[in-house]
Amino acid sequence: MSAASATLGAMIMAQRGCEMPRCIPIKEIKNTTEFARLVEESPEPVIVTRNGREAFAAMSIELLDSLRMERARAELYRLIEEAEEASREGRVIDARESIRRTRERYGL
Repeated sequence: MSAASATLGAMIMAQRGCEMPRCIPIKEIKNTTEFARLVEESPEPVIVTRNGREAFAAMSIELLDSLRMERARAELYRLIEEAEEASREGRVIDARESIRRTRERYGL
């Protein structure tokens, strides 16, 4: 990781109120029980390095679930914005027509 990206990462984490991710060398994963405890207790992903470079990240299921939820929320906001833009541009149809088309399309 370059110094610039490390500084940027620190700024992002500070804004989010998070700690910097913990980095450990891959050789420290030999003690899997300790590694699992570290990952489960860490509020951020644990970055595993190989030869001084980031190789992969490990995170708790809770953190993974929260990231999935954040991604789903972002997608929902994107779709809402897209729908609002279509409405502003007049690319809309009557609700009854929409229901008719849906029923026809799916044989309902």
